[in-house]
Amino acid sequence: MKRVLSIAALGLAAACGGAGGSTSNASDTIAIEDLPQIAVSEAPSTTFTSMLNGVRSDAGVGSVSYNAQLGTAARRHANDMHANEFFSHTGSDGSTIGERVNDAGYAFSWVGENIAKGQANEAAALASWQSSTTGHKENNEMARAEHFALAKAGTGENQYWVLVLADPL
Repeated sequence: MKRVLSIAALGLAAACGGAGGSTSNASDTIAIEDLPQIAVSEAPSTTFTSMLNGVRSDAGVGSVSYNAQLGTAARRHANDMHANEFFSHTGSDGSTIGERVNDAGYAFSWVGENIAKGQANEAAALASWQSSTTGHKENNEMARAEHFALAKAGTGENQYWVLVLADPL
């Protein structure tokens, strides 16, 4: 089953009601610093960048460009969800998207995160976010966003996607 959730944060505070998926017991959780680094480690494909910016153009907002610091935050969360077998905007260590982005060294005035599980490729992940009625499309089309990063970890039905969009301070 494909599940998708979204979170948007304004300022430094972020909250999203109830994230789906199961969580691991604390004793079974792999610490963030000990996670295997399995997520995509480079900038997303030019195809995804073009698709995302096409969605944004159709919405009448400007394009976004890849940011390596956001990539660090996205990879961290994709690796965490995959390694610890959970699906949530809250990390296994209790971290929020805002905290992960700050930890990666990116100072933001707005940040949004879309997560997905089980989509076969980046086009399918983007399509699921665009057809969602719970904020994903709004994140993708946020006029304030200037930067983005996409990460995935895992394969097949156990493939986790994390898209982070942000506006710098």
